[in-house]
Amino acid sequence: MQFRHRHGSQSQAPDLSSNKVTLAALPEGARATMVQTIGGLGVVRRLSEMGLTPGCEIKLLRKCSFHGPIEIELRGVSLAIGYGLALQIFVQPLKAN
Repeated sequence: MQFRHRHGSQSQAPDLSSNKVTLAALPEGARATMVQTIGGLGVVRRLSEMGLTPGCEIKLLRKCSFHGPIEIELRGVSLAIGYGLALQIFVQPLKAN
């Protein structure tokens, strides 16, 4: 996980060479692996307490309209996170079997 505003000049922009997308950009029913989080210490701590750590598998269950909450399944548990927080979570989509 990366932190914003730490050590001054480090660039925190996501690496676009791989196929990383935000959690909010995934379609419903898609599976992905969490890669990184762009945010401060509070965001990273909150996500890790919920179980969202790099390498975990996520399934997007439902997206509400008008930038509402996003429901995900993680380690057998359903969680709802806000749209703004979902924009800070970068995932790598898994190929459908």
